[in-house]
Amino acid sequence: MVKVEIVPKSYAEFKTTLEDIARMLGVAEKDVAKKQAALICEDMARFTPPLVKGGGQGLSKAAQTAGDGAVAGDIRKMFVAVGDRNISSQKAIVFRTLAHATQTNNRAMFDKVVRRSSLESLRISPIMTKILNDPNYDRAFLKARNYLNRVPLKVNEYGLEYATDLRAHHNRIKAKFGGRMKRGQKLGEPRLLVESKKDLDDYIKERQVAVGKTKAAWLRALMGLPMPSGKNGPINYGADLRKASYIARHAGAGGYSRAIETAKDYMITIGNLMGNVNAIADEANTMALALGNRDRQMKADMEQYVERTIRRIKAGRRS
Repeated sequence: MVKVEIVPKSYAEFKTTLEDIARMLGVAEKDVAKKQAALICEDMARFTPPLVKGGGQGLSKAAQTAGDGAVAGDIRKMFVAVGDRNISSQKAIVFRTLAHATQTNNRAMFDKVVRRSSLESLRISPIMTKILNDPNYDRAFLKARNYLNRVPLKVNEYGLEYATDLRAHHNRIKAKFGGRMKRGQKLGEPRLLVESKKDLDDYIKERQVAVGKTKAAWLRALMGLPMPSGKNGPINYGADLRKASYIARHAGAGGYSRAIETAKDYMITIGNLMGNVNAIADEANTMALALGNRDRQMKADMEQYVERTIRRIKAGRRS
């Protein structure tokens, strides 16, 4: 596998290369600027999370999959559903819920959890297994109350009942971490039990729709840019960003671009008002990587231009 390393660059370094390329190719600097502005939009989206493990490839289906996985992982840190495959987590929450039901003398809740939970998730300990196998339900509840009486509980807003408003709880937890949870970050509070696995799965899918929204503002900026013209009309650079469906599905609010031309200067401005939310771009070094990639690609374009020119001269063609 060939690994391409991108050396981060500053705007000053990028601008110097852009001016050099325009001068060496003998083309208008504004046409080079138009092309590179479009490709910077594309690279900014490419290097903004979600990314493929190892970095980059942020416009690929694999990046969307990584983003979906991150959303699902965050949500599963907050909730666990009856029927969830993670039996260890289920056992822990069922145990706390049964303890809460007995300590509050809530027989209805106790019976409901026992009735709705899988047999495996109820095998919390040999003692609890024996208690729950008692055919006398009244006696079983009294035994459980005695056994679970000293279990320390950290009661949350649901009192260890089934969670119903998943969005509100999710948003509250996210806000506690500045809107974005980092890898390995712990919640500092117990997960909530969701009565239906389908409800949890549906909620995860609902939140996964937002994956790519931050990148979409770069697509909006790209779409508003003037494109340089070739022999057959405008050349629409940024094809990879344009065809990334998980990004294009968003309206792209927050992206902007404008071009200003005077007698002396030609200036293009691009931006993304959401591009650095919760320092997501700073932590990924997005700007420096995007400029570094443009610097590298412009130099590669120059080398290819020289090679083509040499081949034309050798073939006896001057244009």
